[in-house]
Amino acid sequence: MERFFNIDNPVWRFIGNIADMFLLSLFWYLCCLPVLTIGAGSTAMYYVALKLTANQEGYTCADFRRAFRSNFRQATLIWLLFLAAALILGADIYWSLFSGSSMSMMFLPAFGVLILLYLLNLFFIFPLLARCDNAAKALLKMNFAISLRNFLPMLSAIIMTAAIFLVGLFVFWPLLLIAPGLSAYLNSYLYNRILEKYGLSLPDLSDQT
Repeated sequence: MERFFNIDNPVWRFIGNIADMFLLSLFWYLCCLPVLTIGAGSTAMYYVALKLTANQEGYTCADFRRAFRSNFRQATLIWLLFLAAALILGADIYWSLFSGSSMSMMFLPAFGVLILLYLLNLFFIFPLLARCDNAAKALLKMNFAISLRNFLPMLSAIIMTAAIFLVGLFVFWPLLLIAPGLSAYLNSYLYNRILEKYGLSLPDLSDQT
């Protein structure tokens, strides 16, 4: 019985991880309500997830709040750039599909490549921002280079995230309650390995109030 109530018991660790994923998902969903804060919310979520998967002690709520505030300005700027790129790319694809021109259809394979490059960079930029303090332009260059050099792990992260949300949407809706946190948690195992190869350590925000 004593072993069961031990906080190091695998059952309690599992319950604790589920609770962390639920909290991260809740905070992220709240950040999605004002679209402007999606970038800062994603950065904060990955800051906590990267710590959890690296077995670094911390407090989910406090760490999320500190990371959100610390990265708000830069994460928001980067998110708006990605949002603008998505709108432009979406408009181009719409034109290609519905313009009625046979020539426009020739651009679809190129758009497919651009979508893949976009997703690779979108999925890694906020974990990178959570781990690296640098100017936005330098971060975007690093993000592009690292994403391409680690194409297969990054592609795995995209597929894993899509699978979790699709299962939640079409098979088991309660999964959506932890889907963002769960995908960030699982992807962070891959991201930690990638980031460690480039000597990028997680910043300590504990001294910020």
